Amino acid sequence: MPYLVVILLTVLSCVLFDKSKIKNSLDELLKAYKEQFRVMSDKSMADDQKQKELMQLIPKQLKGLGKLIFGIVLFISPFLSLFVLEYLNPELNPNILVTWWGLLLPILTVFVYIILKKKYGRL
Repeated sequence: MPYLVVILLTVLSCVLFDKSKIKNSLDELLKAYKEQFRVMSDKSMADDQKQKELMQLIPKQLKGLGKLIFGIVLFISPFLSLFVLEYLNPELNPNILVTWWGLLLPILTVFVYIILKKKYGRL
């Protein structure tokens, strides 16, 4: 029973990962940091102009960091729910994730999920 719950939580985590679009958030954040590097390394720009452009990049970077952190928390939230589920059923102890089967089953589940998603499209 506990390992079935781990498999279900892993599938839920995979679905949430797809829906949260963490990759898009990461791409936006990298784009903002590349722009920051470009501005900082531009020798033809005056310091006041550099400061103005860098200040305009801060909200983009903070927004990107916020999206990324939210996506990561959303991605791991199913496994955090084991702490709550433990009160309902003591077998669902979060320590099952550090056993061999607790480590192997999520990895295998993710591989199966990826294979099924590639073969059948959207799940």
